[in-house]
Amino acid sequence: MLLPLTSNIIIGCLFTTLVAAGKPGKYKRVSDPEGQFYRLGGCPDPHACIIPPDLSTFLPGALLDLRVELHAYDTNTSNPVPEPYKNFKTTIRKDNGKWIDIEKFFELEDSSPPAIEHWNFSWVNTIDVKYADVFDTSDKPVDVAVSSRIWRKLKFDKPGTYDVSVQYGPKNAYTVRYTVVKPKKPKKKAKNAILFIADGCNVGMIAAVRAITKKHTSGKYHEMLSFEDFDQLGHVMTQSVDSLVTDSANSASAYSTGHKSSSAALGVYADSSESPFDDPKVELITELIRRRQPKKAIGVVSTAAGHDATPAAFYVHTRDRDTSAEIIDQIINGVQNWTDPVAPDVWLGGGAQYFQGEESLNGQNYLEELKKNGYQIVMNKKELKKYHGNDKLLGTFRTSHLDTWIDRNMFVNNTIGNGAAPDLSGNDALGSDQPGLTDMTLKALEVLKKRGGDNGFFLMAEAASVDKQLHGLDFPRAFADLIEMEITIKKTVEWLKKNDEYEDTLILFTADHAHGFDVYGSVDQSYITKHASSDDRKRSAVGLYQDSGWPSYDDKDGDGFPDDWTPNIVLAAGTNNGPDHFEAWKLAHNGPRKAAVANDHDIYIGNVEDPAGHYGDGIKWNGNLPVTESVDSHTMTDVFIYANGPGSDFFRKTIDNWQVFFGITEALDLQRSRE
Repeated sequence: MLLPLTSNIIIGCLFTTLVAAGKPGKYKRVSDPEGQFYRLGGCPDPHACIIPPDLSTFLPGALLDLRVELHAYDTNTSNPVPEPYKNFKTTIRKDNGKWIDIEKFFELEDSSPPAIEHWNFSWVNTIDVKYADVFDTSDKPVDVAVSSRIWRKLKFDKPGTYDVSVQYGPKNAYTVRYTVVKPKKPKKKAKNAILFIADGCNVGMIAAVRAITKKHTSGKYHEMLSFEDFDQLGHVMTQSVDSLVTDSANSASAYSTGHKSSSAALGVYADSSESPFDDPKVELITELIRRRQPKKAIGVVSTAAGHDATPAAFYVHTRDRDTSAEIIDQIINGVQNWTDPVAPDVWLGGGAQYFQGEESLNGQNYLEELKKNGYQIVMNKKELKKYHGNDKLLGTFRTSHLDTWIDRNMFVNNTIGNGAAPDLSGNDALGSDQPGLTDMTLKALEVLKKRGGDNGFFLMAEAASVDKQLHGLDFPRAFADLIEMEITIKKTVEWLKKNDEYEDTLILFTADHAHGFDVYGSVDQSYITKHASSDDRKRSAVGLYQDSGWPSYDDKDGDGFPDDWTPNIVLAAGTNNGPDHFEAWKLAHNGPRKAAVANDHDIYIGNVEDPAGHYGDGIKWNGNLPVTESVDSHTMTDVFIYANGPGSDFFRKTIDNWQVFFGITEALDLQRSRE
């Protein structure tokens, strides 16, 4: 356990003059400590960190970096910063065997330990420190002096249990235990795998969309959602390595690597260094495919910008999900001294500003470079549909994220004046010019089948704005993008059957994390508008239990979407967290909702100009988040996983998010090395 925050002992100086470190420590599993402000994720020892952390699991032959950090600090910030550790030793053993120096164990060309790196970082160790600037206090973070070594591009060749220990004093050592699994041969190998992710979705959202889109009689649905016919249904736990609640970066990374990490991290375990590009990497499923099944085609599709957290998790390594220009650079150039670039056969999304122009890395024109590397470039829905070739395909259809389904199909004038053209001409990226998730996914399947042939393909397709609109409490836009995902899955199944790929394809539909969304009744909108001046009467518009009548959406044209998104009876819905706002359950016609705005003190209050809150006349919703938060936040709720096809049995239970990787790799027979 960490010393109490009131301690005045100067920690770290006690061991800096030692001539030799002690013996390896006996492995003892340590529980995560209580508290909100860890020194560094996955580091329960008072001074030592080994990354990857305790209980990490690997495939034989999968690549990893291994970092050891020693932290010297004094929680009394008025004392001088302690001297860093100057002597420590790291050893490893397999199956409780003999301890061996890491260099010898991995048979590294350089038999000497890597040079010790030193840096300092500021540990925000209390709430008072976190909000010192906001509330104008003098509280300061703890300055931590770090000594570190890192070993790059290692791999465990054989299954077993591996203990790694760092000795940093005569009686001070910290040991972690890794498991390298025995490769599993699938009962039936999946030629293809498709991972659908509805970012931020939960079971409440699925129930809401079912109520909106499916006809019913006497309370019985005529049909279910397309994915509800899949073979298996399970739950996925979503917590991260160091917190109850995850973000999209490290939750998607758990799916793509088989490892948990920290918020904002992509394909790495977070260390304490300042650089977002030197953190210990773990191998991505796409990198593993390129090494072990190099002829298999790879596709990444998202309605977000392609550098956004979820799509980026399948081809990059960075501690900071916001290093957008560098993320795009990694598509083309990969990571130095790691593996070759993933180079997806299909890559479709937004974020065009990072491919050329002022915002691209060093002003490079990546589109020209991609053309030289054999890519066909498309920039609008017409060009996407027109393409039927065999070349690799990259589509970038807008600066930033694609517009929501509602703004691309209903309120197309909302995209006028956005200046978001992907050619950076300053013209608009009209909603009618942007493809949707269905357009992109079906085109990706067409190209991937051609390029993968008998070797198959792997595709990740994301409905990003389910999450983005739930953050803003814009429930209709979130519903519409989840409906688009449901239709995409339905049309994907039809495509697979038509092209004789259905029986050989593992299809997964899940979310990376949840929001605290649910439906608890229905709302009579005419009543709430009629009595907008009376708080008691407004709240009476909500029908509960026997009064929670069905919403009046209809789909006469049969496209799967409601014809009218503004019926009188709508769903009474909300999230379990959010800022102060007003709620009238209206549809914002002029663009995605902005439910809260900052006042003169940078504290977020309800937006009286929010049309979805009926211009401040809706029900007052008191916030329950820190006052600096403008939108709702994620929750730790387990998410669903629907699975169909070869390998789907793996997912018919409750699993942790990192295990999704192992289920996919087993189905694709990627666990057995062919290097």
